[in-house]
Amino acid sequence: MADIKEPLYCAEQIKIPADLPDILKNYTKHIIRTQPTDIMTCSAEYFGRLAKQRTQLGKKLTNHQLEAFYTRVSKLDRDMLTRKEIEEACNHASITSTQISDVIALGSWNGEKIPWLKFWALLVASASGTFIATIELVVTLLSDNGNLPSGPLIEIIQFMSERDSTQDPTKIGNVIKALQAGGPTANADVLMVNLRKEAK
Repeated sequence: MADIKEPLYCAEQIKIPADLPDILKNYTKHIIRTQPTDIMTCSAEYFGRLAKQRTQLGKKLTNHQLEAFYTRVSKLDRDMLTRKEIEEACNHASITSTQISDVIALGSWNGEKIPWLKFWALLVASASGTFIATIELVVTLLSDNGNLPSGPLIEIIQFMSERDSTQDPTKIGNVIKALQAGGPTANADVLMVNLRKEAK
């Protein structure tokens, strides 16, 4: 029998990175939704944007950290917080000063007051990467038995879609109109069906 110089692989030898399935799933959805004429260029732009979001915000935040920040600041019942209040809430959620500075820079908030919900949306984006994945994670974090508060959702969808040039403002507007028509609460499943239909 001839010597085999290449290693033999079996299922036990192959280690799949934990986030690879989600990355490939979101990428595949993006390609199917956008139907690009040049898949290679579209793929390079997609992964470039994803890498930029991840590297700009450093280590990926956990759902627990994101929930802890949201729970703490939402109780303050104000749209704008001081940088010190943001830092205190982040420290409570074990979010590093580097991550705080990176999000503030990404949001271009140079003054003393920071819109905390938009700040939080960028924190969520750092943990998810794409527009759809960010909104899915927001829905997961804010959902209470499948119901969500419409107000914060509308603000986050508007803010994040404005930052993503691949999103069609008319289609995102359709999602927002449907949310507004539904009153103060939204159904998580209905929202995600509408969003996947309209967003990229």
